[in-house]
Amino acid sequence: MRLCFLGDAGSIHLQRWINYFVQAGYEVEVISFRPCEIKGTKVHLLAHGRSGRLAYIEALAKIRGLLREIQPDLLHAHYATSFGLLALLSGFKPLVVSAWGSDVLVAPKESVFLRMIVEQVLRHADALTSDSAYMSERMRELLKGQEQVLKTVTMGVSKAWFEEIPEGEKKEFQILSLRGHQEIYNIDIIIEAMAQVIQKIPQAKLVVAGEGPETSALKTLTSSLGLEKSIDFVGQLPHAAVQTYLNESSISVSVPSSDATAVSLLETMACGSFPVVSDLPANREWIDPEVNGLLVPAKDAPALAQSLVRALEEKELREKAQTINKQRVKDKAIWEDNMREMEELYRDLTR
Repeated sequence: MRLCFLGDAGSIHLQRWINYFVQAGYEVEVISFRPCEIKGTKVHLLAHGRSGRLAYIEALAKIRGLLREIQPDLLHAHYATSFGLLALLSGFKPLVVSAWGSDVLVAPKESVFLRMIVEQVLRHADALTSDSAYMSERMRELLKGQEQVLKTVTMGVSKAWFEEIPEGEKKEFQILSLRGHQEIYNIDIIIEAMAQVIQKIPQAKLVVAGEGPETSALKTLTSSLGLEKSIDFVGQLPHAAVQTYLNESSISVSVPSSDATAVSLLETMACGSFPVVSDLPANREWIDPEVNGLLVPAKDAPALAQSLVRALEEKELREKAQTINKQRVKDKAIWEDNMREMEELYRDLTR
């Protein structure tokens, strides 16, 4: 079977999806605005660096030409607004559209126009996927009662990665943040909370991974609060280093304003790092408060500080959560198990 993916080739999440099907023996080609080499597949580049309506018109014409050239058995667009719209306008069938989070949770609330785009994309795709039950429910609301093939497929933890997690001692006072430095992830709230945490537990340390448009401002905030010795910015981490930091960190913190099921949460659970996360519907699918993690309001620094202090002080709570979380990942979030569901869907659509 020949598959064509339409999405951001530079995204690690799309790359994982592509790599699975390449390794499974599928012929795979990718159409993207961002250049990126992906082993085993060919990446076709659209008008990189341009923006606005003209760029989309040019991209649509090129996508149609590429689809005639590639002649895939199936087109799969990742992200329901930009790439989903281009896929819909290309007229190619069968079409699968995967929602990633903000495209269905945030964009439809920002404008009537974006809502109309998302609704049309969802209604005219041959099948849809999301990575959380909450997001799937939101997509059903946007479908307004129309019957549609909709699968909830978690972007989980790879079996090899899970099985190779080494046993090791945690650094008892180390907290890890893995999310990007964009406004939606509220890294500034984490830093502000750390100023309060340090007052009660001076030896606490925050490791801030990731990069983004707010990196400079976040470092400035850290300096203004006098937290240079308590907060360490380590930049964008390769995947192996993510596992290393999770394995040694007692706590992992993530407080975005909106989110689907984050791979970073599943990796946190797999590595036995205690999750302190936003009180969002997708997180409640994985975290039972006071049992295997703590839930906090997204933009409440005092509440976050209180939860971090509690997590640091209650070793028994952290250790109990380790056992629960590892089993939940094993039962529900192994990447290869979930991708086999996608193979079945692809076969059903191309029969």
